[in-house]
Amino acid sequence: MSDGLVRPEDWDDPVQLPDVGTVRRVLVPFDGSHHAERALAWAALAAAAAEAEVVVMVAYEPPLTKKGRGGTYVEAIRDALDDEAKALAAEAVELLTAAGCRARGVVIRGEAAAATLETVETDDCDLVVLGRRGLSSELAGIAGTLERFRSSLQGGVAEKVARHADVAVMVV
Repeated sequence: MSDGLVRPEDWDDPVQLPDVGTVRRVLVPFDGSHHAERALAWAALAAAAAEAEVVVMVAYEPPLTKKGRGGTYVEAIRDALDDEAKALAAEAVELLTAAGCRARGVVIRGEAAAATLETVETDDCDLVVLGRRGLSSELAGIAGTLERFRSSLQGGVAEKVARHADVAVMVV
């Protein structure tokens, strides 16, 4: 009598450890949050074990405007956001370098999950290490609560990356 389950032909073979290749490059999407700091620490640990490079990626979304409607003001904000993102990436790279890791920073203008997936491809990353929550969830009061609620409905950056990345993803 069959139990109704369909099992692979090799079901009774011994368990094997598959070859997953070598980690050469670890990507850390970084926004300065406490969870991102923990991801940085885990990435440093993984990179040290594999003698891999760490790529720190900072993404930001610039404000949008129609031509002639505050365009000069928006350009100043975009420039300030870009400068802040570069400084944040440099700070993280400095921490990793001080810890003995090879590291470099990249700044991407765009949504964090899409920027992460793009960087995995363009920089040939083998592992992504990211925090389970980002900076927006650390906001005080109602804004943070609303962000956590929104993320639970839509899926946050970590969930989107884990779901769509073609490489290993470690969420911390």
